[in-house]
Amino acid sequence: MVDSSFMSSILLKHLRTHKTIKFQSTLSSPIENNVNEGSTFHLTCSFLSSFDTIDIFWFRNGTLLESFVSKNIVEEEDDEIDDSFLGVSIVSTISIEKIPFDTNGSYQCMAVHQNIYAQQTFYVYVNSSLEENFSVENSSTVAFITVHTSQALFEPRRYISLMCRFASDRKDACKTQWLDPYDEPLNTFNETSDLILRNATFEDSMGLYTCQICCDQQCRNLTSFVYPAGQDK
Repeated sequence: MVDSSFMSSILLKHLRTHKTIKFQSTLSSPIENNVNEGSTFHLTCSFLSSFDTIDIFWFRNGTLLESFVSKNIVEEEDDEIDDSFLGVSIVSTISIEKIPFDTNGSYQCMAVHQNIYAQQTFYVYVNSSLEENFSVENSSTVAFITVHTSQALFEPRRYISLMCRFASDRKDACKTQWLDPYDEPLNTFNETSDLILRNATFEDSMGLYTCQICCDQQCRNLTSFVYPAGQDK
C-alpha cells in the first residue's frame, strides 16, 4: 500500500511546479444546449487554475457580455507569495430569466492569467414559443451572472480571497452575505463582495464557506471550499 502522506507530498509538489489553467467539462454545461423561448436558462463554465488571480470573460457571437477581473492583494509583501498558492476551481454561471428567441448562437467563456488562458465554446439553440401572447415586452432579458470559487487549496499565507461577484440590471436591489463553515455571518465591511481570509490555517479556516446573493425575493447560495495545506514534514 502506498503511503498517503507520500502521495500527498507528490501532489503538492506537482501543484507547486506546474502552473496552468484547465477547463473542467464535468462541472460545466454541455456543449450543445436546446432551450424553449421564455424559459429560464443557465450556462455554467468551470476552470481549474493554479494561479491566485484569474480573469473571467463571457462572449456571445464574438461580442463581450461580461468580464470579471481578479483583485490583487497589494498588502501582501511576502516575496514567496507566488509559490504559496496551489489551486482553485472557479465556476462562472450565466442565468437568463425568460430567454428571448434572439439569444441563439455561440457563447464562449475564457479564463485568463497574463498570457496563459483556457476557453470553451457553447452553442445555444432557442426554440420559438408557440404562445400567441408571448412577446419581447414580457420576456425579461435580465442576465444574472455570477463568478465564484468552489474550491481553494493553498499553503499557509497571510491572505486568501474568495470571489462572489455578480452582474445584474437589479444590482442596486441585491445584497450579499458571507457565512463561515458554521453558517455564522462574516463581515466584509461593505467594501466588496469578495471575502478575504487572513492568516488562514487548516485548523481554523478549513471548511465550506457560503456566499448568499439576494435580489428582491430571489436568493442564490454560492459555496467555496477552503483547504489550507500544511507544511511539509
